[in-house]
Amino acid sequence: MTTCLSPVAGTSCDCRQRTASRSNILAVRPPAQYAGFQTADRLAAVGEASSSSSFWSKTQGTIAQARRSSGPTRQVTRMMPIGVPRVPYRTPREGGWQWVDIWNCLYRERIIFLGKAVDEELGNQLVATMLYLSSENKKDLNLYINCSGGEVVPCLALHDTMRHIAADVATVGFGGCMGMSGFLLAVGKKGKRYVLPNTRIMMHHPSGTARGQASDIENEARELMRVRNYVNKVLAQATAQPVEKIQHDFNRNKYFDTEEAKAYGLIDQVIKPPRTQALK
Repeated sequence: MTTCLSPVAGTSCDCRQRTASRSNILAVRPPAQYAGFQTADRLAAVGEASSSSSFWSKTQGTIAQARRSSGPTRQVTRMMPIGVPRVPYRTPREGGWQWVDIWNCLYRERIIFLGKAVDEELGNQLVATMLYLSSENKKDLNLYINCSGGEVVPCLALHDTMRHIAADVATVGFGGCMGMSGFLLAVGKKGKRYVLPNTRIMMHHPSGTARGQASDIENEARELMRVRNYVNKVLAQATAQPVEKIQHDFNRNKYFDTEEAKAYGLIDQVIKPPRTQALK
């Protein structure tokens, strides 16, 4: 449908006839939505006044106002996003204070956090951090562990790094140390393996999957057995337990509380806050 939005000067057409014909056309059509009008009946009702320029200026103003107010009705929440907390830190050499993220601050204090399952990316980051901090000076590194486990190869890489660097790595378990993270807790420096009172420790043998031809599965199974025997040998040295006992005990998931882990040789000391010691 073509309509004339404003009277054209110099024409001899009768606006009333066009309005009447337009009204007849709109009358036979079903109601529809138009910009600035509710239904076609509403458009037909105001057709008589459509020949005046004031009508069209008013209509255009209504449409423009509707477009300006057609934004979202929900109020936009303006809040600062939650990210890594920043804390003030004073650089020893420069002497000035600066705001750094909390992980960077802990690294500078030689504290390393292991708070999620160890994969290749996280393992490489921890290895690089240990190498850098050990090259800076020979003070002890503190590895805090609250982890559900991780992949075998990155954890073995961490173990090799802990043995390679000159600085001693003290391990502190809190929350839960499961699987290979329990292994990392146990292979810390002898005499510097700590846990908090409510720490849970779970140990089991490494596991894996294999697919393909029978020869491929056989090779994967042989490699898994080799890794398992190596892990058992390292744990036997760390705990002073026989390899056969470790192989038998860790054949299924075995849980330890803090006192059981200390008696087994997985840790050296349970850290108890002074307030807890005073209650006893």
